[in-house]
Amino acid sequence: MIEDIFKKITKEYGEISAEAIYDWSEKIKIVEYKKRDILVKEGTYSHKFYYIIQGALKAYYLSDGKKITDWFALENDFIPSTTDHIHGQPSSHTIEVLEDSVLVVLNHDDLEDLCKKHHDFEHLYRLTLSKVIYQLRERIASLQFRTVQQRYDSLIYLHPKIESRVPLGDIASFLGITQETLSRIRASK
Repeated sequence: MIEDIFKKITKEYGEISAEAIYDWSEKIKIVEYKKRDILVKEGTYSHKFYYIIQGALKAYYLSDGKKITDWFALENDFIPSTTDHIHGQPSSHTIEVLEDSVLVVLNHDDLEDLCKKHHDFEHLYRLTLSKVIYQLRERIASLQFRTVQQRYDSLIYLHPKIESRVPLGDIASFLGITQETLSRIRASK
């Protein structure tokens, strides 16, 4: 199983040496989580880096007691904890498991050690962060410049089966609309 995981990662992000893969495999844990498990709670510190083998996660803020979904991560996605390691800030939002999931978990200190020891691993880490930054930039542009219909179409294009895996209320929150508006958009298809 571990070889398959590394094959998927290197296929998606680029080759890394057998030595780096070996060292990485020595530091990770493969953990099963249940639906509704909380990986990171708003206001807490988490020093982990996750790769999703199977399952779905969401990140959300709390605003006046209401959950505002701002991120989804599915199979073959990396998701860093939202703790600001550089400035020592706690997480600004919560990461929750949406369906039973299997994740690769790497502690931040081990991640730093791997980056220092293996240039190719550091390159892979930089590529994963670049992907996250790109997704965040696209999300901001989407909210500022695209219609609700365009945002919905983009989400479905990126994640064709998301509606069967993620609660519609979370999708509506992610799109910045009500669940009723989402229902109208879906009915018009």
